[in-house]
Formats: sequence, C-alpha cells, structure tokens
Amino acid sequence: MSAARRVFAQAGYEAGVHEICRVAGVGIGTFYHQFVNKAELMHFLIDQEHSFRVEAFDALGPEQADATAGEVVRVIAGSDPALLQAMIEACGIDAQLRTVARELRRETGARLAAAFDRVRKARGVHSPALDSTTAASAALALGDTAFGRTSAADVERIVNILAFAEANGPSLRA
Repeated sequence: MSAARRVFAQAGYEAGVHEICRVAGVGIGTFYHQFVNKAELMHFLIDQEHSFRVEAFDALGPEQADATAGEVVRVIAGSDPALLQAMIEACGIDAQLRTVARELRRETGARLAAAFDRVRKARGVHSPALDSTTAASAALALGDTAFGRTSAADVERIVNILAFAEANGPSLRA
C-alpha cells in the first residue's frame, strides 16, 4: 500500500502495476493475488482516504470551534495531496471509480455538513449565509481544485466564510 501511494502520488493514475511492484519489492503475482487490477487497488486507496476524512469530520465539534476551518482545510487537502490528485485523475478515467467516489463524496459531504452544524451551534451562528450541505459541498470541491494554486491560508479563509458567515454579515471569530 505504501508503495502504491508513493507511485501514484509521483506518477498519477498512469503509473503501472509493474512500477508499483518494483517499488514495493514484490513480484507481479503478489499484486494480482491481492487485487484484480490497478482500478481495484485505487478503489482501496480511495476507501482509505474516505475513512480518513469521515473520522476527522466526525471528530470536529465545539471544542475545536475556533480551529474548525483550519482542520477542514487539512483534511480536504488529503492525507497526501499528490495522491488525492491521482485519485481525482483516476475517477476521470475510470467510470466505476467515478461512481464509487460519488457515493463516498455524498457520505463525506454529509459528515462535513453535520460537523459544520455542530460548530455553528457552538459559535452561535444563527443565520448562516449557506446551509451546511451547500457549504460542505463547496468546501470539498474547493479542496479538489485549489491546492497547489491557492495558499492553505486563503483556502482556510474561504472555508471559514462558506461555513460560518451569516446572511446579515460575517460572524467569523477564527
């Protein structure tokens, strides 16, 4: 798994099974004993990333109210931003991976929306400009496109506005 993460992060989804096996120091038969093909391996890695996000979003609550946007940015950047880009690339190429990723994105978005609701309550945000589902969807989409082009601090400011600005003016403490 470690070799696959590194190779995909370096070469993208175009990386070959032979290269992954070479870096892992295992034979090609070992790979095919574990996975049917490269797409199944990527599916496994996407599931791991999904679990990372869900656990992090579920842990967000009132005790991190002032640091929520920063934590969301850390999580949406992915456990490895280069690997995340390879995952996005894979979903653009493989229709089955795209379908899997869409389903996982729905759950991830719902978990992030629930976290935003918990933190909004703790912060006393009574009239948010965006509902939590829209704010979560926008934050996740931002994570897919902004990293590498926009500073983490700017992404954090945007997430803070998406999640915590009130319709009648900002109520941003962090």
